[in-house]
Amino acid sequence: MKLPDLREKLGWTQANVGQFFGVSKITAHRWEKHGDGETEARKTVLRLVAECVEASSAQDGEVGKLLLNMGVVRAVTAALHRSPRAREGALYEPLGWRGVFGARERLGWTQAEFARFLGATHSVPAVWESPESWENGNDPLGHALRAAILGLDLSSDPNRPDYREPKSGWDDLKTKGLQAFYDEVLELRIGSPR
Repeated sequence: MKLPDLREKLGWTQANVGQFFGVSKITAHRWEKHGDGETEARKTVLRLVAECVEASSAQDGEVGKLLLNMGVVRAVTAALHRSPRAREGALYEPLGWRGVFGARERLGWTQAEFARFLGATHSVPAVWESPESWENGNDPLGHALRAAILGLDLSSDPNRPDYREPKSGWDDLKTKGLQAFYDEVLELRIGSPR
């Protein structure tokens, strides 16, 4: 589903798309018009949102309001939870350079493998793992990437059994990419309010 169609179904404005992803309305407008800045992480989240709308028993506008209030990071983490009701398991944990490094190290991936999986340039994980990139409150991750890395961290951490691991092994998924990971573990149920 194209972004303008999805946005209309959700009852969102371009400003709402920006709010969901943590970017400006101008940036959301540019994505819609030109596709500028489309990342693998963002495209996979848009697919999740479209699937939520299609599978939900709630009205599209109700789904749109709930997702907008959650934001992309909470929506993805809720969808990873073993009881994937909206908001169950939804969290927004800080990552920082140690969190990015820890997730990648737990998976046993090189920075180049990590970048390829996330659809990023091969040198970008080195920036994410640099303490200097996070100084003074800076955050080199966009919300969709934060959601993806946090999702990987939650799903690969044996101390977090309430978040689903993919059926495929991590070595297999490493070459298939983020969409394959999301296809295996993301599910978000949004029902009609009672």
